[in-house]
This record gives sequence, structure tokens and C-alpha cells, in this order.
Amino acid sequence: MIRKILFFMLICYNTNAQPISFPLKASANKKFIVDQNNKPVFLNGTATWRLGYNVSYEDAKKYLADRKERGYNSIIVEITPDLGGDRPEHGNQPNLYGEYTFIDTDISKPNEKFFAHADSILQLCNDMNFAVLLFPLYLGCCEDGWIEILQRKPNTVEKCREYGKWVARRYQSLPNIIWASGGDHDETPESLAFAEGIASVDNVHLQTYHTGPGHTSTERIPDAAWMTLSCTYTYFPAMDQHFRYYHVYAQLYMEEQRNTRMPYIMAESEYENERSETTQFIRRQAYWSLLGGACGHMFGNRDTWMMNKDWPNALHTPGNESMEIFYELIKTIPWYDLKTDWAHLVFTSGRGEFNPTQYPGGDEYATGAITKDGKLALLYMPTYRTVCVNLQKFSEAVSATWFDPSSGKYTTDKKQFSNKGVVYLTPPARNNDRGFDDWVLIIQTKK
Repeated sequence: MIRKILFFMLICYNTNAQPISFPLKASANKKFIVDQNNKPVFLNGTATWRLGYNVSYEDAKKYLADRKERGYNSIIVEITPDLGGDRPEHGNQPNLYGEYTFIDTDISKPNEKFFAHADSILQLCNDMNFAVLLFPLYLGCCEDGWIEILQRKPNTVEKCREYGKWVARRYQSLPNIIWASGGDHDETPESLAFAEGIASVDNVHLQTYHTGPGHTSTERIPDAAWMTLSCTYTYFPAMDQHFRYYHVYAQLYMEEQRNTRMPYIMAESEYENERSETTQFIRRQAYWSLLGGACGHMFGNRDTWMMNKDWPNALHTPGNESMEIFYELIKTIPWYDLKTDWAHLVFTSGRGEFNPTQYPGGDEYATGAITKDGKLALLYMPTYRTVCVNLQKFSEAVSATWFDPSSGKYTTDKKQFSNKGVVYLTPPARNNDRGFDDWVLIIQTKK
């Protein structure tokens, strides 16, 4: 475990010290997620798409125990497989025991042997207090899922609706479920019917839609009455020059302007060890999400999302270490009271380029946020620079410290300021402990 260095001036709210009391729901103001005790819950998640069929119960337990120890509290799981080999049926892949999801790819004929194993994995997730963003019918982006199968006989839109009802009845007793439709694909008649089928049986659990990359749930289907949680999904950086996706912070900005009726999470962005990302890129996505108004962030790693044979070697990567540090910081602050400083009224200069359109550009934009009472503000700087802080936005005198997102260390040299005028602040060094140049500025009033 990483070393936890506590900065004694930072108020320790620790809203996640106790187990989550499922099922989850939207807060009264629809801005974040709470449990049944109305405790705010930040979904510190990890993408483990193939956990439900690609590993044994024993290996799943080992994996989840490690995730629990590192602070993760939520995972992504699909039931219908995505392309795992060279079979022409795309998503119609068997689980590790050779069982297929449906008999003869007929969605009205679930294979009980396949679902019995999925049952055991989902029950394990509940027993270990993980929220599960569950995809019972993954569509796929690139002929790797089920959309092509669903659109040919004997399957129909009505069968998709009935499958939604069937799967909702099967798993509605698991309180840790968050229903998810779609999966790397914008809405189709089949996926909407499936979601409506779930909602006709279960209106207790949160339900969302995972679109194609570059979009959000409320952007694509703003009037879906059954939807109670919005997924944002965009790659940073772009996968390659042929794909043009919004930056994480830009998509969250647009989501906040558009969406007034439900919380939203950063469900997917760049995964570790898949393309040209660095650990610094992985951190940017997480801090952009936190300070951009999201109430959850899903980290991804190539080997663990696949749960392939190399997954045990992917548990202790630099990305995982950074996410553990990220969540330790979250537990010490009232993140649910933060309001993003989009207008640059608190952190007035040194923010970098805000790219409101599409990649490229804006990689270095610094997201900042302040609590409603003016007692705490944070700024994530993806690169080294000097920033100007408007002290008049704070309710009283403040102290400023720097947090190293690569090591979890706080600077011990705390600067004290009145809540008058402005001040220019620069990180204590160009590079942090791991040799990158990203930093977090924390400004807080006295207790």
C-alpha cells in the first residue's frame, strides 16, 4: 500500500470509511450519488468488463480483494461477451467453462449454466460491497459485441424488451447493481427496448446508457424517463489522428450545462497500456473528472478490463498507484460540495487553453473547483506553471499547500494569506516525485 501522508490542516471528512449501504440513488439536488444512509458516494471504479465470464470464482475473489485493498469501490461488468477470439459470431463467445450466453444466439433462450456462473460473480461483488455497473447486453463498437446478432433472426426488438424484464427479475434483489445499456454504441431500437424492459420491472436501481465514444447519455437520449445516471465517455488523448474526441473536462463542461436532472460519472476514457498514454495522462482524466463535476471515475487497464491471463501482473501498475492516491485525496475533502470554477473567478490566470471543441489542443488545461461556503478550493495543474488566485472568493484567511498526485505527499511549507486581493503561486519544484510536472494546489480556510 502507498504511504498515506496526512496534511493536518486538511479536514478529514472520510465519507467512504463505512461500507456503502446499497442501493445507490441520486442526491436530493441530483448532483451526486448517495447510499441509503444519504452518505455521498464517489464511484472510484475500475473497468473489468470480462469479470463475469472470463475468470473463475476463485480468481474473481482474489482480484476483488486487491481492488478493495486499493480503495476501488465500483467495477464495470458485462454479461454478454465481447469479441474474445476469431469466431465470426462476434460477441457470441463462450465463458471459461465453454458455456454460451444464449442457446443458438436466441436472446429469448438464456443458458442457465452460463448465467449460474455470472450469478456467483455478481453475488461475490455484492458480498464484497462493490457497486457494479452491469451491462447485461453489451452492443459493441466494432463488430465485437451483440448488435449484429440482435438485428438478425430469430431476435427481435420485442425479444430484447423481454430479456430486459427477465434479467431485471433475476438480479433486482442484488442491491449493488447499476443497470447499464448500450456499450460502446449509440442508442438502437434493440438497446432502448432492453432498457425499457428493465425499467418496467425495476425502478429502484440507478440506470444509465453507455454511448459511443465522444458522447454522453443525456446528449444522446435526453428524454429517456428510465435513465437516472448519465455516463460520459471520451478518449484522451485521441486514439489516433483519425478520431476526434472531446477532452474529458470539455465534455463534462457541456454535460453540466445540459444535464440538470441526474448525476453523471466519467465512465470511460483512455486506458492504461493500450495506446500512447502516460501515467500523467491517466491522472489528468481522473482529476479533470473530480473537479469537473463528475461523481465517479472509472480507471481502465488493458489486461484487467479483459481479465486475460496477464491480469495478476496489472494490479500494481503506476496507473493503479496514481488512482489509489487519487482516492485517498477524495476521502479527505467534501468533494460533493465542490463547484467547478469554469469562469476562472477563483483561479484567474495560468489555467492554460480550454478547448471547447475537439482534439487536438487543450491538453494542459487546469480544472479548479471551490466549495459553496468558500472554505476549500482545489486546482489540478497538468503541467508546471504559475497561477493567480483570487483570495476574495474565500470566506476567511487561508493556507495554501501543494499535493503531489504521483506520490501522495503534501508540502510541509504552508503559505498563509488573508482573504483579500490576489496571490501568484508556483509549485515547489518543476517535477514531482515520479518525474512528471503535474501538481494539485489546495487552498483552505482554517478549522
